[in-house]
Amino acid sequence: MPALIARLALGCLLPVAVLLGLGAMPGLGYAWDFANAAGLLGGCLLGLLFIIGGRPQPRPLYEGKFFLRLHRDLGFVAIALLLVHIVVLLVDEPLLIEDLLPSAPGYMLAGLASAVLMLVLAISSLSRVRPRWSSSAASFRRWHYGGSLLALLLMAVHVLGAGYYSGGVWKGVLLVALILVVAVWPRLPKPGNGISGRKRNTAQRATWFALAASIVIVGMSALYSLLANVELPL
Repeated sequence: MPALIARLALGCLLPVAVLLGLGAMPGLGYAWDFANAAGLLGGCLLGLLFIIGGRPQPRPLYEGKFFLRLHRDLGFVAIALLLVHIVVLLVDEPLLIEDLLPSAPGYMLAGLASAVLMLVLAISSLSRVRPRWSSSAASFRRWHYGGSLLALLLMAVHVLGAGYYSGGVWKGVLLVALILVVAVWPRLPKPGNGISGRKRNTAQRATWFALAASIVIVGMSALYSLLANVELPL
């Protein structure tokens, strides 16, 4: 479990710390900065799902159902964070509803399309929905991977297009490099992950882990909002 926690922390918090901390921009308001930090963390979590897949991993030594549920539940956490991002911004500035219309800038429509596609991917992966349209596990994995990659690319277009927190050539290069890494990761050969010695009845732990991760991420978003808008004594 410590290795999984470290992977989640490194994959989510490090990119956001770099984007928001290096070359930091002035705060734009508590709600505004909270919503944007939550959105960025949701995008990082989407990328991390390429690393934390639904197949058994070397650590922790839990059954395969744990990793399936963890992947699914973290996907729903990412969607919830994007909904927080959208709703809080709309409440803070209702005129932003215009950015959800067809006449909105392309990078705004890309963000909306990414959120919708993520929701479709999450719902289609539910056990009660998946057998109705997927002919085989292999075809589902191909479709799910392709759709997830498209959602990630659209998310990157949105983040880079918005530009306030991600401005600068080096930040753009960093995002592109991260996308290339996570896109290739599922295709890399993996060591054998036999079920020998794995703990059974651990699937429920994945839900609790995802819930804890969501609480931490919301807390980190709130902390960033506070630090960005409060002048600290030197």
